[in-house]
Amino acid sequence: MLAEKENNLGKDSLAAIIVAAGYSSRMKDFKPLLALGGSTVLEKAIHSFQNAGIRDIRVVVGHRANELFPVLGRLGVQTIVNANYSEGMFSSIIAGVRSLRSEIAGFFILPVDNPLIEGDTLEKLQNTFFSTEFGIVYPTYQGLRGHPPLISNHYVKKVLSWDNSGGMRTLLEQYEYDVIEVEVVDPGILLDMDTPEDYHQMLKYCGDISIQLPSEEEYNALIKRAKTPVKVIKHCKQVAKLSCAMGSYLIRAGCPINLELIRVAALLHDLAKGEAQHALVGARMLENYPEVAAIVAVHTDICLDPDEPLTEKEIVYLADKLVMDDQFVSLQARFSGPLEKHKNDQEIFSNIKQRFCNAERIQTRIEQIIEMPLHDLLKADLGGQG
Repeated sequence: MLAEKENNLGKDSLAAIIVAAGYSSRMKDFKPLLALGGSTVLEKAIHSFQNAGIRDIRVVVGHRANELFPVLGRLGVQTIVNANYSEGMFSSIIAGVRSLRSEIAGFFILPVDNPLIEGDTLEKLQNTFFSTEFGIVYPTYQGLRGHPPLISNHYVKKVLSWDNSGGMRTLLEQYEYDVIEVEVVDPGILLDMDTPEDYHQMLKYCGDISIQLPSEEEYNALIKRAKTPVKVIKHCKQVAKLSCAMGSYLIRAGCPINLELIRVAALLHDLAKGEAQHALVGARMLENYPEVAAIVAVHTDICLDPDEPLTEKEIVYLADKLVMDDQFVSLQARFSGPLEKHKNDQEIFSNIKQRFCNAERIQTRIEQIIEMPLHDLLKADLGGQG
């Protein structure tokens, strides 16, 4: 087998398969498009291989594939659509392996939720692969195997003929005699993100350590302590849905938006509803989560700088204005009543008008970036009538 590898020596004879076709059900958000270290999870995974000199990168998509096409097109990688993604991850591995060039010497397999792989790790895997007779190379950190394994083309037919019992791990376990482990100084090989808590830890590891987000248990405790009414909670959930929908489109357009920060801030923006100056009161209640508090503090009134890029603050501000109670509405429908009601009170009327204008400016900027009217986004993603 070593002679066979030597005939194909070089990075150009290797391919990388990134599996990004799953439902992300435990995460509650679409994992490939979550923000991570200034880009997205999917982009981080792709850049790991690109920075290591791997040119043949194939991303297997399925669930919400249409949201990933713009990102993949921009990055110039190959897209493999797995129509059978509902059958589980191994069906996506099969789709990726089936697409490989016959002349490749080996291929990496990386789930998209394991995106933080150091370049040195990939270099060591390649060097070991080409300098030994072993057909399966695993990275290990402190004795634990992680991702991605580098696998010889000798296993292509075995993958395609496997009966799917136990998936890829069970298949490779049959060939332990052909395994070599490479110890690396890279804890990222062990980091995955199945849950929001996993994602929070990955944000810390990736350098986004300043972002402090409450866990689900902490969120529930905050809502209970504030005695937030059920009606308000329903409103916040709809604002979170809309905020995340807009955020996802912006991320696909290249904006470095933190989708989890948006979601949490939207869920808590009316935490203190009913209190005088509830935005500021809610922000004080969230002092342990300064990034969330900063968004909550300005969700009723915001100062816009046309020369600054969009942030999570503007997205939550606009989403709040586009949701009345728990229904999606247009800005005109949201503001026409208050403007009419206070038309004879110049100060109040002026404040409401300013909020309306700010929301319109934000909406226009978002529509220009995503090249789509928010009305269409509402109908396509949320079934609304914006």
